[in-house]
Amino acid sequence: MSEIMGTVRELVDRAAILDVVIAYATTLDTRDWEALGGLFTEDARWEYRASGEQVHGPQAIVARIRPALEHLDATQHLNGNHVITVHGDEAEHTCYYHAQHVRRGLPDGELFLGAGRYDDRLRRTPDGWRLTDRVLTSIWSEGNPAVLQRL
Repeated sequence: MSEIMGTVRELVDRAAILDVVIAYATTLDTRDWEALGGLFTEDARWEYRASGEQVHGPQAIVARIRPALEHLDATQHLNGNHVITVHGDEAEHTCYYHAQHVRRGLPDGELFLGAGRYDDRLRRTPDGWRLTDRVLTSIWSEGNPAVLQRL
């Protein structure tokens, strides 16, 4: 019976982890900055490999992401090919992302698409699973990069 309970706990943990990483995409697209910060532990690290940029802590993470998206007319972040490994109260997750960015009225095109991979570490907390480390690795992009630039 304990083997079954262990399997059930792992499945519940995997579902909860998936909820966290999907919520990240949803908070970006709905511009729910408070909820975005709540997905991270206080000691969390966020890194964007393309620029070599790293920030630490939920407030700094939100402060980095918010200005990159809030001037856009719309975004849609999709995740897929999730791989989750649970080690007790710690976990690793990786998935692909496809991010669409829309900014109306630009002469060279209104769309910018980016795709890549998230590599995450998570920790079980009293409030549930939270991201402790998120690394974004860009794989390809297309469209008008000016969509992402603030005027």
